[in-house]
Amino acid sequence: MKIGYLMQEGVPDIRKRPLSGAANHVVSVIQELKRAGNEVYLLAKFDKQIYWSDDLENFQTVVVKHLEGGLIRLIEKVIRRIQYELKLPYANFFESLRFASACQQVLSDADVYFERMGWLGYGGAIAAQRLKIPLVVEVNGDHLDEFRSQKLNVQKRQQKLSCFLMKKAALLTTHVIATGDGWRQRYIERWKVPPSTVSVVENGSELVDILQKEDLRAFQNASPEGSVRIVYCGGFEAWHGIPILIQAVRKATEQGCKLQVLLIGSGAEENKIIKLIQELRLKDVVTIIGLISVHELARHLAQADIGVSPYCGRVEYSGLKLLDYKAAGLGIIASGENNQPSILKDRQTGLIVPPCDEDAMMQAIITLVENPQLRTRIGRAARIEAEAVHSWRHTAEQLLEIFNCVKDKYSQTSN
Repeated sequence: MKIGYLMQEGVPDIRKRPLSGAANHVVSVIQELKRAGNEVYLLAKFDKQIYWSDDLENFQTVVVKHLEGGLIRLIEKVIRRIQYELKLPYANFFESLRFASACQQVLSDADVYFERMGWLGYGGAIAAQRLKIPLVVEVNGDHLDEFRSQKLNVQKRQQKLSCFLMKKAALLTTHVIATGDGWRQRYIERWKVPPSTVSVVENGSELVDILQKEDLRAFQNASPEGSVRIVYCGGFEAWHGIPILIQAVRKATEQGCKLQVLLIGSGAEENKIIKLIQELRLKDVVTIIGLISVHELARHLAQADIGVSPYCGRVEYSGLKLLDYKAAGLGIIASGENNQPSILKDRQTGLIVPPCDEDAMMQAIITLVENPQLRTRIGRAARIEAEAVHSWRHTAEQLLEIFNCVKDKYSQTSN
């Protein structure tokens, strides 16, 4: 099968190292699809330029000549000037048209388009309709919720136009793959699409293959000594709830828990988090390191005891960090509600606490610190489940099953 992997908005930028969690997701999926014998070509927009690649190492620019000059370019300039002068809402039309034409130039013979959903990126939908190629869209979040959490002030006219265009794009999509039950439900509610057209395929973890059982503390049968090591890996954004974790750590240490906490990642809230650590006098307890390679991450997680996912103010409570924690055999503490996160079973493969609740987080930390047997049992069960269902290979197998089904149904309806 020939698969066109589309990223019109160029997020994440997979050319930058070390890879972010989202970038690692893209790379891992493409690599596993290729290992399964498929042709996979990435078409993405980075730094206002469209590129394509068949190996994720070498990127060639794509120039859409008929849109770069002549009458069409003149019309574009006039419209942009009018838009600027009258402060009209932005539709991303010419960018999407250019991306659609790039799809036609380099991926006109693809069997399926697989697009990572980006806000106002509907070039893939245009190309799919022109070429009669099924379009499968991957949903990793809810953009409107993220805009609100980041307190972005979007004008009402802009929001209405953006939502109108995204709904049109949603209706042109053949199938949607959400990375969690929460995202699936929100997508169905947001865009009023039939539930039968939206499936869930969980992310994977590269650590399933990198880490071996004997590397993990849960399988070493060693007597616990010294401080219990807690790790957080992921973004430093408002909805990740890191301040909740830090406050819970402070309260747990006041209760006599000996802890060492490592925060791995970066983001917009980093300076606020540093300030909070200083205010609570936790500099000797909490350490921050930036983005690191996956092999460095594996080393840190293998040396940890507890992995924490303190989401606060988020629709979906699953995420790459939970899969990495499971692969590392950690005692996991995760925010959740309404049967989320679905990839954990409470007190079997993790402890689930109410979101935004410092005291519940503190009590969960104390429980796993004071009960190393429970911590070990949870870690071992989590690792065993990760081996069965959380490798990227397993994710790719599920994707291919959907691609083949969509391709067959699309061919039948087209004929």
